[in-house]
Amino acid sequence: MVNTTASSSKPSACLSWSRVLLSACLPLVLGVFTIVFTMQQNSISIANREQDRRQAIELRQQVMYDAYIKEISKLLLNPSFNRSNRQQLNYIGFKTIDVLRHLNKIQKRDVILFLYNHELIRRDKPENQRVILKGADLTDVHFIRSNSMDCDLRNISLMSVLGSNIVFERCDLNYAVFENAYMVGAKFIGSLMEGVIFNKANLADAIFDGNNMYIVKFLHAILINAKFLGIKPVSADFTNADLLNSDLTPKDLSATTHTFSNTRYPNGSFSVVSNTQLIVDGGAEQRVSLLSLLNYTN
Repeated sequence: MVNTTASSSKPSACLSWSRVLLSACLPLVLGVFTIVFTMQQNSISIANREQDRRQAIELRQQVMYDAYIKEISKLLLNPSFNRSNRQQLNYIGFKTIDVLRHLNKIQKRDVILFLYNHELIRRDKPENQRVILKGADLTDVHFIRSNSMDCDLRNISLMSVLGSNIVFERCDLNYAVFENAYMVGAKFIGSLMEGVIFNKANLADAIFDGNNMYIVKFLHAILINAKFLGIKPVSADFTNADLLNSDLTPKDLSATTHTFSNTRYPNGSFSVVSNTQLIVDGGAEQRVSLLSLLNYTN
């Protein structure tokens, strides 16, 4: 005889285990779903907060930019405004340096163009009529010609600005002044650069690519790792400049149109060291000795 009781209990036992497993899996599935859903919600929440933060920053930047342009425009249109009034010019400089710290790179560019178009930062204007922008933050700002007028910066004066990775592309920079500027990683591309002054500027890792460079002054400039691509400078004064690891070739260094005095060459050697009096920046005389040269190169 077949034991019907034992055989009939097997399906029942399997069914019971199945129910137990299903009962155990359901909370597990719900738990996994809850965790995944929570993580997705957190990601969405973080993305939304980041978007809100960016929008708040952009709104704040736009408000500050609009307020600056409105205030300075009102000042310039005021009948009492005097371009030779150093107090008024210093105020404009202070407001400009302050607002530039908070703006994006496009707004920074537009502030500089605003001042330039109002003839407040031009080399060809009397010195007592120029706004001083010492320490102004122009990091990563791009000046790129897109039409016939938006990069005409002839005679612009940006002395002592902070312009790491600044870019000038297809601009008219003839007779511009970048004296004492910090311009590490700057790029000058396809621009007109006759008579530009880079005296005492830090141009380490700078790239000069295809520019028309004539009678350019690099006195006391740092040009470590600088690259001169395409058209090389036609005439430049490298007195006391540091050209270590730059890509100027022996042919470039032997050009009679260039001036090399107390200059560190790309290979680390030095040009003729002069201890005679030199006229620097067309003004004060400095006596350059071997000791001062060694201090400069250390």
